[in-house]
Amino acid sequence: MQLKYSTFIGKHITLFLFCCFFLMQTGYAKDDSENKNTSSESFSIYQENPTVNAFTSGLGITVFDDEVYYNVYLAPELVFGKVGVGLDVNLRIDTDGELRDEDWDDGASSFLRLIRYVRYGQKYDSVYARLGQLENTKLGHGSIVYLYRNNGSYDTRKLGLEFDLDFGQYGFESMINDISGFHILAVRPYARPLLKTQLPLLKNLEVGFTWVRDFRDNTNLVATPASLGLIEENGQIAFNPALATRENGLTVWGFDLGLPILKTRFLDILTYVDFVKIQDFGSGGLLGVSANVKNLSQLFTLSAKLEHRVLGDQFQFSYFDALYEQDRFQTVVSGQNDFVLTRANELANHTSPGPGIYGDLGASVLNVVKVFGSYQRLYKTERGGLLHLSAGLKELIPKVMFKADYYKRDITAESDLFKLDDRSLSIIEFGYYPQPYMLLSIVYQWTYLPLRDSNDDIIGYSPIRRVEPRVAINFQF
Repeated sequence: MQLKYSTFIGKHITLFLFCCFFLMQTGYAKDDSENKNTSSESFSIYQENPTVNAFTSGLGITVFDDEVYYNVYLAPELVFGKVGVGLDVNLRIDTDGELRDEDWDDGASSFLRLIRYVRYGQKYDSVYARLGQLENTKLGHGSIVYLYRNNGSYDTRKLGLEFDLDFGQYGFESMINDISGFHILAVRPYARPLLKTQLPLLKNLEVGFTWVRDFRDNTNLVATPASLGLIEENGQIAFNPALATRENGLTVWGFDLGLPILKTRFLDILTYVDFVKIQDFGSGGLLGVSANVKNLSQLFTLSAKLEHRVLGDQFQFSYFDALYEQDRFQTVVSGQNDFVLTRANELANHTSPGPGIYGDLGASVLNVVKVFGSYQRLYKTERGGLLHLSAGLKELIPKVMFKADYYKRDITAESDLFKLDDRSLSIIEFGYYPQPYMLLSIVYQWTYLPLRDSNDDIIGYSPIRRVEPRVAINFQF
């Protein structure tokens, strides 16, 4: 039944996308210069969006914990106007001369995920589409989907889709995490009902509705007293899924309202209100303000936001985040009686989180130093802290480059901030350019390895440390 329903949804989404592309071709999409939603996001300042063609290839040694592989990789990025194409090809060869099995054991998907992305336009253009790895997907103000990624584990990278259209007075944002399975569908239609009026400030009012569903049957599993075991991890007690309740998908929906109160060439300020409900669980609301300093050539760019958040019982903001795919369902004991952990069960036991604060900031200086940071702290509970830090330094020190991205959720104390565990994602690269076209670097990554059962189905993820010294050649043309 679940497969048939997903197939049904998939066929109708395909028809819907075809109609949208038809509208694009017939000229109904609004011109980018008139786009009302051009504010940059804090994290997007840190991201690098290629504007020229580049060919990158190299050799390296990859160490997954204590397993050593020789790596040959190819990562070209091509730009044709608004169209961009990026590949991510890695041939990891073990000491016996064999390719690493985990890179190629998903059939056709193993080859499709070599496509890092094919995109048209950029986020907040009047027409934007991206097919491939979803690295930092966001809908609306991010209260439901924020920096979601379908590639948190290299071995289970998926071919997802982002597709947005802005017609001026109305539009939509959308995301499918995996076009081969339609496991997660997210859509946010929005309208600017007063855009044609001459009302000061109010004419730019935007009203949106977000709906997200994970269709997988094991997404919404919640423990019953009879299902609880004796195994505890991260403050959760594993449970027997055969004795659990709510074996179905999970839906999150919400309303948002945004009002730009200042929009000039150099400064934008937006105020917004969001309300979110997780079906079968709790709800929450937030009041926020964001600001963007822009158009100062390459001297300085800044984006920041601050939110006051109020959370009810059994509720979390940004439920679909960077670690969602790893936290959603995990088997901690596999055998005659499996015991599992689920994010839904964690949510069911999340009581009285109360109000809290969230803030983030992204900045670029001379296009050489790029940083991003975000943090959430809830006032009435120790658990619930979120931290995301990113930094990029290019030629600040001659011939030296540095990139880092670190994400951590469910922080209980400051001593827990930088502890790498199954609530963390991290990648750090440090390199030196002996020649403008050659980079010697070392990459350290805290990522996840999928765990599979006897039927080769993924039943969870295990944190793994990956270290890779490498030599890369890069040409731009």
